[in-house]
Amino acid sequence: MLITINYSEIEDQLILPYQLLKIAIFEETKHLFEERSKIINKWHEEAYQMTEDEFRNQYPPNGMSPSFKALYFFLTEGLYFQKNITKYMIREAVLRYSEAINANISSFLYNEFPEEVNHSLNEKTIDQTMEQDYLFTSMDNDYHMIRKIVAKKNEFKERGAGQLAADLIDNKGNFRGMAELRPTETTDFALQEDQEDLWMKLIDSAYNALDEWTADLFDLITYLWLVSPKNNEGYIEFHSNDALRLRQIQYSEENAKELIIRERDRFNIMKRVVALSSMWVSLSEGKIVTQKDKQYDFQDFKRMFDIGAIRVAYDKNSGEAQGIYALQIKPTSILTPLINASSQMIGLLHIKIFQYSHQTQKEHKRLLRYIDRQWKMRIRLKSKMTQPFKIATLLKEMDVPIRYNWSDKKDKLENVLDDFKTDGVIKDWEYAESFDESVVGKKGWYKDWVNYSIIIYPTDNLLEGYKENVDLSSQAILDQTILEKINKMSQNNILLRTEVDKKVTSNSDSTIKESASTVEANKEQTKTLKIEQQAFNLDVKEDIKLSPESMKDMINRLNMSIRKTAEEIGISHTTLSRYLRKENKRQNNKNDEKMLKWLEENTK
Repeated sequence: MLITINYSEIEDQLILPYQLLKIAIFEETKHLFEERSKIINKWHEEAYQMTEDEFRNQYPPNGMSPSFKALYFFLTEGLYFQKNITKYMIREAVLRYSEAINANISSFLYNEFPEEVNHSLNEKTIDQTMEQDYLFTSMDNDYHMIRKIVAKKNEFKERGAGQLAADLIDNKGNFRGMAELRPTETTDFALQEDQEDLWMKLIDSAYNALDEWTADLFDLITYLWLVSPKNNEGYIEFHSNDALRLRQIQYSEENAKELIIRERDRFNIMKRVVALSSMWVSLSEGKIVTQKDKQYDFQDFKRMFDIGAIRVAYDKNSGEAQGIYALQIKPTSILTPLINASSQMIGLLHIKIFQYSHQTQKEHKRLLRYIDRQWKMRIRLKSKMTQPFKIATLLKEMDVPIRYNWSDKKDKLENVLDDFKTDGVIKDWEYAESFDESVVGKKGWYKDWVNYSIIIYPTDNLLEGYKENVDLSSQAILDQTILEKINKMSQNNILLRTEVDKKVTSNSDSTIKESASTVEANKEQTKTLKIEQQAFNLDVKEDIKLSPESMKDMINRLNMSIRKTAEEIGISHTTLSRYLRKENKRQNNKNDEKMLKWLEENTK
C-alpha cells in the first residue's frame, strides 16, 4: 500500500510510528545521496510503501532493500536504541553522523547497486582537502623512514630464496630494521576466479611499483585512515578516484581514448596499493642496531597494511571483470602508533605533492616532504620558522642523480624552489648570505657554495593551517565502541533477518549514551579536521551582511563544499576560496552581489 503524506506537515517533536519513521529516515538522509538517483528512487519506494507484513509487525520485512534496512537499523537500533524517535532526532543524527552512515551502509550499497563502483565514500574529504591545500600526515621519524623506503626500489636486494629485502636507515644514518616484499602474502580474503586474475596481475607488478607515486599513496591512505569513519573491523575505503582527483587528472567521458588512459591509471594506482600491502617491516623498537649486530635475524616482521574486500568494475555487455576500482584497507599495528590522531607529530603536507610528476619531478616531491616536515618540527619545538636550511642538506634530501655536475645541481635546487614559489607551496626563498654568482664554474667553486644556507619562507596559508590545527588530539569519527555495536546490530538484523535480540545487556543504553557524548566531545575538538557536520541554526536575522565569516557560516550550515557553493553562486572555486581566506586584493562588486544574493536565498 502506498502512503500519501506531506512530509513537511509532520511536526518535529511528534513521536513517530513505524510508517512515519521510515519516511523521516528517507527524507532526512536523501540529501547525502542526491547525485545517486537509483539509490534515491529505491529508498523512496521503500519509505512510502507498506507491505502486509509491515502493517502487521510494524517492523522492516525480509524483502526490504538491504541498504535501506541497514540505514533504518543504524538510526533506530544503533543511535536511538529503545527510544521514542522524532523527526528532529533523525535530522540531528544525520547532521552529526553522516560520514558514519555512509561507512556503515556502504557494503550493502555496493552489493545492491553494483553500478556504484565509480562512487567514492571519500568525495567530501577529498573536496575539503583540495580546498584547504594540505592534508594531515605523520612527521614521525619512523614513519618518514618507512615512507622513504617504499619509493626506493633499488634498495631492495635478494635475501634468501626469491625474497627481496631492504635496510631501514633513519635520518641519522643508523640501521633501524628491515623491510621485505612478500607479494604472495597480500590478502587472506576469498576472491572470485575473475577477481583473482586481476589481483595476480597487480601482485606481479608489486616490485616495479615502488617509486615516489607509491610514497604519495602511502601518505594519502594514512591520511584517509586518520580522518575517515571506519567499519567494525577498522577498515576504510580507498578508491582510485581519490588519488586521481588529487592529481587533478581530467577526462572526457565521451572520448574512448581518454577512458583507456583512465583505466590504465587506475591499474597503476592499485598496483602501488598492492605493493604497499605486500610490504612487511621489522623495527628494532626504537633501538639503534650496530653494524656488528646488523645481520641478526628479525623475527617480528609485520605487514604494513591489511586488505579487506575489493570493488571490481564489470563490463555491462560481457559481464567480464574490467578492473579493481576500490578496496578496503587499514594500517597494521606497526603503523597505527605513528599515525594516531593524538600524536603530536601530525603535521601538514601540501597537496601539490600529488601533482608533481613522479617521473620528471622526483626532486620536487622529496624536497617538499622534507621542508613541510621541518616546518612541523620548528612549530613543535617553537623554533624560528625562517631558520636557514643548509644547501648540502637540501641537496641530500633531493637525492639529485650523480650524473649532475655541480652547476646543474645548483640550477636544479634553485629551479625547484622557484617552482615552489610559483605554485604557492612557499612564500619566497633567498640565500642567507651574499653569494657571488660569478664564481660558478670556476675550479672548486662548489666547495664553498654547498656550505651556504637558504632561507625558505612558509606561506600564510600554512601558518594559518597550523594556527587552526594546534590540537589534533581526536578524530572526527564515531567512537569505535559505538561503531562496533551499531555494525553488529545491523549485521544481525539484516544478514540473519531475525528479530532484534531482546536479551541486550542492561547497560547497552548507557553505553550508547556515553559513547554518543564522547563523540560530541571529540567533534568539538576536531574542528581542525574540517569534516564534521554542523547543526543548522534556524535563527534568521533580517539584516543580512556579506562577509567571509557569514559565507563560511552558511556553507557550514548547509554542509556544502566550497566547490559546490561556488557553482551555485556562479563564481569560480578559486575566487570563493580567496574571498573566504580574505586574500582578494581588490573588491569585485559583481561577485559580491552574487554572494549576497546566494546568502539571502539560503537564509529564507
